[in-house]
Amino acid sequence: MPPIQNSDIPKMAVPQKEHRASKILIVDDLPSNLRLLSSALSEAGYSVRNAVSGAMAIMDIATELPDLILLDIRMPDLDGFAVCRHLHSDAITADIPIIFMSAMDNVLEKLKAFSVGGVDYITKPFQIAEVLVRIEHQLELRHLRQTLKTQNQKLRIILQQYEIAEMQIHKNNQELEQRVLERTQELHTTNQALQAEIQQRRQAQEKLMHLALYDSLTGLPNRTLLLKRLEETVQARQPYEWSTLLMLACDRFKAINDTLGHLQGDRLLIEIANRITEIVSDSSFTVRLADDQFAILLPTLADKNEIIPLVQRLQRRLATPIELGNYEVTVNANVGIVLVDSSYGNGEHMLRDGSLALLQAKQKPQGWRVFQPEMHTQALHRLTLEGKLRQALRQQQLQIYYQPIVALTSASAAAPVEGYEALVRWQPEGTSDFMSPADFIPLAEESDLISQLGNWTFYKVCEQLSQWHQENPSKPVPFVSVNFSVRHLQGEQFAQQIYDVLQQTQAQPAWFKFEITENLLIGDPQPVLATLARLRHWGIQISIDDFGTGYSSLSYLKQLPVDTLKIDRAFIKDMESDSDNLKIVEAIVQLAQVLKLDVVAEGIETEWQAQQLVNLGCTHGQGYWFSPPLPYLPPRILK
Repeated sequence: MPPIQNSDIPKMAVPQKEHRASKILIVDDLPSNLRLLSSALSEAGYSVRNAVSGAMAIMDIATELPDLILLDIRMPDLDGFAVCRHLHSDAITADIPIIFMSAMDNVLEKLKAFSVGGVDYITKPFQIAEVLVRIEHQLELRHLRQTLKTQNQKLRIILQQYEIAEMQIHKNNQELEQRVLERTQELHTTNQALQAEIQQRRQAQEKLMHLALYDSLTGLPNRTLLLKRLEETVQARQPYEWSTLLMLACDRFKAINDTLGHLQGDRLLIEIANRITEIVSDSSFTVRLADDQFAILLPTLADKNEIIPLVQRLQRRLATPIELGNYEVTVNANVGIVLVDSSYGNGEHMLRDGSLALLQAKQKPQGWRVFQPEMHTQALHRLTLEGKLRQALRQQQLQIYYQPIVALTSASAAAPVEGYEALVRWQPEGTSDFMSPADFIPLAEESDLISQLGNWTFYKVCEQLSQWHQENPSKPVPFVSVNFSVRHLQGEQFAQQIYDVLQQTQAQPAWFKFEITENLLIGDPQPVLATLARLRHWGIQISIDDFGTGYSSLSYLKQLPVDTLKIDRAFIKDMESDSDNLKIVEAIVQLAQVLKLDVVAEGIETEWQAQQLVNLGCTHGQGYWFSPPLPYLPPRILK
């Protein structure tokens, strides 16, 4: 096909017409024709693709269907007629309008083009404006045909649906009367069921309310209902009128429950509840708080002196043996007593004070305690002190003092120093004096702070001993005794923690003695004994602190991986005034000698005490007679 020359295209303005971006495929074997037509059609806003042969046109159409094809007739492989026949033989491509392009203005050629399926015929050279008009016309015709086809399809569907709907309406009308009759009967049945469900829900709500306010085991009111009653009591109190809250706990319930099982434990709790309600008046309000804890709200009493006799009657009744299957058990009741007056602002404070009184009652021989305001003050103080101690540990506010341990070769105050005991000292922020260890060590024991305190102490001692060794490399390092609680030693990672600290600080195990108490022998001591044996294998010596004041067992002592016994200062203090203490000290020294252990006497304050210990054969001692605790390690060991 001869190429279209630029001169073949008249220079005229092409009218721009807004239309959608229809896809036009131009098929011509001459690239120059493709470029000119592509440029003109693209400028007119069409999406144009090109193919240089009939085969390529068929492949392109199979990939993406065009909206219209401009097809050259004369091409070397497949001519335009063959391509058109191929497309019209396929239902998918049969509707695509094809405009033939040819340089031959031959009637037969045109007739053949229309006979194979062409929709138009353009003779070259042609006017671009004419081409655009013809394309737009064919695209509009195609759009109209597709729209008509779609509408016809929709109309057929609508007619079909109308017929189906008409039949369904007729069927529904027949069924409606039957369903009305059935629905009327169902409505009657449903109404009856609804009334029954409303009744069931009301009963379930009442049951849930009862479960929320009453103990399911004993049937007594629970804490929630007690708080409500306490609030009512507080609001109703008039000045100088009294009511009483008793908080009661049985001290052997857990052991009995663990031994005989929960079923027998439940029977025991029911019996305890029954015995309490037997003793107190019907106007009292008895509550089960949790496990073996009960509360009793007594009515206003004319005489406060009636309270203690009532508490004692409760204790005697509960101490009466209780039969549980083949076993007979007894429980002891501890009672915290709160006298309620107009000073109370809410019920929670009453429960709080009852718990504090109960806690102290467990430490009293009589098993009861009346709440005093100072108990709350003390509890707040301990809580505040615990918080300050935690902060002191975080902020490194504690200090290590070292008290010399001397060899008792004589009673001289200048006895040679062989080592030191590390003692923790704490000066709380904002105070001018150190707090006594007797005040904060027990607090640490009661909380989780004792392990943190032990870890911190050991780490600081390791650091200071390593520094001492670096400053005095030619001198032997003095041993330092470090106290660890039994609770600390029971931790599974204790030995690994010790090893890690030694590695971090480069401290040597032989520089240390670990001081522990005899309490480790209570319960199952085997895990702790295994840990001590491991530490001793590394070279750390083990010392039993406060020997003679705890759980002494000669059979266990023989098995202990221990090197030293420390005699408690309480025995040393009264040796001169109490001959029995002197005999106890003598017995401990002799026991240590038999077991081939070192023995250290604590709290030596006078020359007489030192001399007596020398005479008894005690090998080591410490106390103010020799030196108070020092805030540093001396630069040299005083041997």
